[in-house]
Amino acid sequence: MADFFAHPIVCNTGPLIALSRANLGHLLSKLFPRVMTTQAVVAELTAKDAGDAAEIQQTLAHIEIVVASTPDPLLVTELDAGEASVIQAARDHGITGVLIDERRARRIAAEAYHLEVRGTCAVFLRAKREGLLPSIRPVLENLVAKGYFIGPQLMTECLRLAGE
Repeated sequence: MADFFAHPIVCNTGPLIALSRANLGHLLSKLFPRVMTTQAVVAELTAKDAGDAAEIQQTLAHIEIVVASTPDPLLVTELDAGEASVIQAARDHGITGVLIDERRARRIAAEAYHLEVRGTCAVFLRAKREGLLPSIRPVLENLVAKGYFIGPQLMTECLRLAGE
């Protein structure tokens, strides 16, 4: 199987929030040849006047914003607008990889649409491997302190894979 990071991706809201809160939005353009998100994701990111609005705008500056066609009815009934648009945009643009954190959306993307799916933790692990992050533990702990949910099992597994 080809390296996930060697191909373009479409990114969902959760990873963009996490990377923005960690001030690491620039990692996406360093790790992937092309990073896209959708107008629906941008609408979700900017819907609330959040304290991390400036960081989100910095992250979005590194990303191509695309329009997705009307999502498949399965997507609309099972997922939120951002998730549905990310999967649909991947299909529209012939992209095989998506960056999504939410479990249900990951399962649908992989099982129903045969997309390769990774999440925020995979980005941090790759960044560490590439020498762009010295350690991921402080990044993950900082995200949790800022209110970003990372389940205990995911935290443990991510740290284990990082050798931390």
